[in-house]
Amino acid sequence: MKEIIKINNIVSMYKEPVFGTVSAEKRVMALAIDKESKNPILGLAREITRSRGSVDVPGFIDESKLIIVESLDGLKWKKVKDLEIEGIEEVIKKISGSDKYFIGLEDPDIWTDEKWVKHVYFTIAFKVLNKLDIYKIYLGHAFGKSLENLEATEAVLGPVGEEICGFKEACISPEINGKRINLNEMGIMDGENWVSAISFSEAKEMSKPWKYLGITLDPRKMKYDWCKGHLSPCKLLPREFVSVDFDKDLLVGIVNGREKEKIIDGKKIYGKFNPGLILFNPKTGEIPRISSEPLFEDPDARTITFASDFFISEKKGGILYAHVNDSFVRAYKINPDELKKLLPEKI
Repeated sequence: MKEIIKINNIVSMYKEPVFGTVSAEKRVMALAIDKESKNPILGLAREITRSRGSVDVPGFIDESKLIIVESLDGLKWKKVKDLEIEGIEEVIKKISGSDKYFIGLEDPDIWTDEKWVKHVYFTIAFKVLNKLDIYKIYLGHAFGKSLENLEATEAVLGPVGEEICGFKEACISPEINGKRINLNEMGIMDGENWVSAISFSEAKEMSKPWKYLGITLDPRKMKYDWCKGHLSPCKLLPREFVSVDFDKDLLVGIVNGREKEKIIDGKKIYGKFNPGLILFNPKTGEIPRISSEPLFEDPDARTITFASDFFISEKKGGILYAHVNDSFVRAYKINPDELKKLLPEKI
C-alpha cells in the first residue's frame, strides 16, 4: 500500500515520488501521459542533461531531452528509452540562428485524435546569447501511431516580433465548429523582464501551424498574489470528473501561477509556483474566473510545484502529476466532490 498524506480536503499526496527522487541525482520533470495506453501505461518526460545555476534564481540554464516512460499503475514510472522523432533535426536547424543556441526539447504534451493518431507537442528551446534570462521558444509537433514512431512537422507556434518570445505547454480544447481554441504559455518581454502569460490560439488542423489570437490571462493584471508573477496552463478537466452547474459551456481547468519575484540580500529570487483553478470557455477562449488561492503546495517544494498532467484512473480516481523543484515528479489524488465545493455557483 502506497502511503498517502492529506494536504487539504481536496488534495492528498502520494508520499513516494512516482518518478525520480527527492534528493535527485538526475533531475526529471514534466510527466505527460498517453491516456489511451494500458498494461503498461506509457508517457513522456523531460530529463535534464546539464544544468547551470539554481532553479530558484534567475539566470539558471537547463539543457534537456525527452524520454519515453512506462508504469503499470500510474504511481511508479521508469524510463524506457530516449524519445526519437524522425526529422526533428531538420526542424531545429531551420529555426536556429546566430543569436541563440539550442538547449533541448522540453515539456511534452500528448493528445490522441479521433483516428487514434498520437500528437506530441513539446518546447523547442533556444537560449539567447549574451542575455541573462532570455529564451526563444517554439511549440514543436510530431505525430504517429505510437510514441516510438513519430514524425516531426514544422513548429505550430513560434516567436512573434520582438515582444513575444514564443510558446509552450499545449492545453488542448474540445473541437467546436471544426476548430479548437487551445491554450498555451507564452513568453512576453516586459521591458527587460520575461513574463509568462496564458495565450489562446485557433487550430483547424492539429498538425499544421496554429493562429495566435491573443492573451487570455495576463499575470500583470491579476489581483491575487499567487499568480501575479507568471501564468501557465496545465489541463482542462473532463466534465465527467467535475463541472459547474450554471453554464454548460464552461470547463474547469488547472493552471500554474507564480508569485512575483523578490529581492533578498540584493539578489532576485523567484516566487512560489503552484497549481490553481480556472473556468474556461472553449467557444471563445475566455477565462472568466481564476481561483483566489492555489490548490496546494508540495511540502518538499522550495519554490516549485508545477502541475503537468491529469489522469483518471479506474481504481484511483483523479490523479494530478506535478514536478517539484524541477527535480522529481509526484502524484496527487484529487477529490472531485471536494473540488466542486470550491467552484462558484455563478460568475
